[in-house]
Amino acid sequence: MTSEKAMQPPHLSRRLSRRSVGRAAALMMLLVGVMAATGCQQPRIEQPRVFPSPYPGPKLWAVAPLRNDSGTSLADGINFAEQLSQQIQQVPGIDVLPLNRVIEVMELSEMRGVYTLDDAMKLIDELEVDGLLVGTLTAWDPYEPPVIGVTVQLYSRRSADGGLALDDARRLSAAATENNLTVQRFEQPLNSTSHHYDAANGAVLRDLKGYATGRVPLESPSGARRYLLSMDLYTEFVAHEVMRRLFRAEWDRLQLRHPSAADAEEDSKE
Repeated sequence: MTSEKAMQPPHLSRRLSRRSVGRAAALMMLLVGVMAATGCQQPRIEQPRVFPSPYPGPKLWAVAPLRNDSGTSLADGINFAEQLSQQIQQVPGIDVLPLNRVIEVMELSEMRGVYTLDDAMKLIDELEVDGLLVGTLTAWDPYEPPVIGVTVQLYSRRSADGGLALDDARRLSAAATENNLTVQRFEQPLNSTSHHYDAANGAVLRDLKGYATGRVPLESPSGARRYLLSMDLYTEFVAHEVMRRLFRAEWDRLQLRHPSAADAEEDSKE
């Protein structure tokens, strides 16, 4: 028995073949159009906020492991110091020593921690850095809503002229001359920040949402909430906030106008 396909004339078979190819091409074009219209493009991520350095030249910082006064062994001062170091690395003009190098020097000096001004100055001189961050974890609760309490101080190396490596004498002198201000001699530590980051607090959640912008796709169903479900991510956010506050304080100490007006407005609400 001869099949129906075999009985078709050759020209009709070629016509059906061309028609099938045309339909497949049209279907493919329609599918591409639908994918573009329904948002199959890459998830949108806004540019994250970064800290501008208040210093005119390059600086070298170090971060010492934080002391744990939180009352729980779950708090890790070395890990938090690493998070602070990673935030500093993102600031143009400021480099930071690897944390392993800091720990190595402290061990060689039999320094169990930085407890006094003399400890801070000794460690700065041995590390040969311009600035040193030391601090304490005062609260730690990894369960939702997570909580981290932290205090951080910034110390500066003494320069050869008797000043401080993180002071800008040229800028301070110009500001004092222009505005008839008396330039203050700051004692050590130069600056500090202390805050209780409780994710149950509305202001903290507002800052967390701002931090997630630029790091989480805007269409992500989890959004900023992913930072509440992971203590590692929440620690990253808190380290960012600590450095944001500290750099803001440094701009104020040097009597300089912060370049971000939006950031200044946020700080005025705190």
